[in-house]
Amino acid sequence: MFYPLSVFIGLRYTKSKRNNQFVSFVSIFSTGGIILGVLALVTVLSVMNGFEGELKQRILGAIPQAKLSNQALTIDHWQQRVDVIPEDPLVIAIEPMINAEAILQSTTALQGVKLEGIYPQKYNSKIVKDNIFMGGLELLKPSEYNIIIGDQLAKQLNVGIGDKVRVISTRGARYTPIGQVPSQRNFTVVGLFDVGSDVDKYLVLMHVQDAARLIRIQKDQVTDLRFYFTEPFAVEDWHPPVLEKDEILLDWRSTHGELFAAVKMERNMIWLLLCLIIAVAAFNILSSSVMVVTDKSAEVAILKTLGIQSSTINLIFIIQGAFSGILGALLGTGIGLLLSTYINEVMSFLGLHLLANASGGTRLLPVIHEPLQIVSIMLGAMLLSLLATLYPAYRAGTVSPVEALRYE
Repeated sequence: MFYPLSVFIGLRYTKSKRNNQFVSFVSIFSTGGIILGVLALVTVLSVMNGFEGELKQRILGAIPQAKLSNQALTIDHWQQRVDVIPEDPLVIAIEPMINAEAILQSTTALQGVKLEGIYPQKYNSKIVKDNIFMGGLELLKPSEYNIIIGDQLAKQLNVGIGDKVRVISTRGARYTPIGQVPSQRNFTVVGLFDVGSDVDKYLVLMHVQDAARLIRIQKDQVTDLRFYFTEPFAVEDWHPPVLEKDEILLDWRSTHGELFAAVKMERNMIWLLLCLIIAVAAFNILSSSVMVVTDKSAEVAILKTLGIQSSTINLIFIIQGAFSGILGALLGTGIGLLLSTYINEVMSFLGLHLLANASGGTRLLPVIHEPLQIVSIMLGAMLLSLLATLYPAYRAGTVSPVEALRYE
């Protein structure tokens, strides 16, 4: 196969250098550094992407991504309010519901919870619906006073399907001759869900009319209008509707924004630290290329005396040095994708279990590959390796045949 002269000589110089084993060792070491850095970056960031995606799904999928309310926490004629809200491609559904804080009391324990009064046929929290493993939303019927609670909450209260619990809410409290008495009513547990996050410890679902009676508002009133987006982070690009008098609009950033900001900062710091590994490997490429230029100075001088131009000499050593970086980036990306894909099998083989369920079982490490991110890592490593060859290639082009061959 025909190769240009610069490519032929450059690839020849990448082979084992019998005359200088130290140069060969440094070259192999620099290639290994690129492989290690790219491998670590692809693997760790894929796992970090998985963690962020799981947090997004399990937390933001179960709480209001955005909600519209008012100072009185009571929205009259909610259907009319929904009808006048402009359509937005980022919003897939608007759901009326009642939100309230309460206390659940069983025969052995009590726990503070968050009540959500819902219309079962309008409920859009897919993460909760898909993780109801006992019972179902269809059991939440008006005037039957049924509830669905998280598995962890059920364990804290020591209750199961069919058990009665007392729901106590300060909203709707009444003054009596003995003082202020909170609103309370017995409910029957008809369902359990397991989302796999803190939501399992405090979320309680009931029919919206039962919630209205508990907090003593009209049965056709709600406290919030909940917005569902195509993707939770889409709230950053959302143009909210014009608010009426005394209305309030909140989104998940007010309650969980710091958590996701911390996750993003941690991912960026890991990105920076692992990029430094690639940078160190690139400096190794630079040093090995400088040593190759020094080692091959006599050959460069001979090539120049044969009429080879300096630009061709430069290209020879660019190819020689960049070969290690390109090879390392390709191998590192391939091995990183393979390792991150089978990370759970590798961890199991090594006997390592980093995640555990609240029930004591083990969970799999979540992994999400973002193609653009992976391509950026690979091309970035290649570019850094290429830049590391420019100075040695420049030095090779300035070699003087007279000086190099004086003592030959």
